[in-house]
Amino acid sequence: MKLYKVKGSPDSIVELLEITANGIVKIRDIINDEVVETTVQAFEMAFEPSSDSFIAKQQAKALMINHSVPADINEMFEKSQVKVVKAFGRCTMVAVKLPNGFIITESISSVDEASYNKETNTQICLERIKHKISELEAYKTQSVAIQSSNKN
Repeated sequence: MKLYKVKGSPDSIVELLEITANGIVKIRDIINDEVVETTVQAFEMAFEPSSDSFIAKQQAKALMINHSVPADINEMFEKSQVKVVKAFGRCTMVAVKLPNGFIITESISSVDEASYNKETNTQICLERIKHKISELEAYKTQSVAIQSSNKN
């Protein structure tokens, strides 16, 4: 995928789709998913290659729009019940009951009892649970968007 940005406008980014034999350039606006055709001369005057850091920033912005931000998840965690259980001398199991009653579980095992660290294992499990919540929130957001677009 070749990405370009509008010269002088770092927030506008397009994907180069095709350059035809007759000099037509097809591009897709990443923000609104609109495909546009222009001439090679106009394209060369208006666009320049996009840097990787710019792409990462745009992807991060898109994720923040449609997903729960960490602050939201941390706030949810503060209102949740957490149970941590050690099993068989080297396994940590964590269950989190969210404010709405939904329960998410994670577990991790150490190689042996000597390398077991309850605090580290608990933190790993909690991070995994936060990731699951983020994925579930993204699913919920996408489902709502599809349902609302189907009503129109």
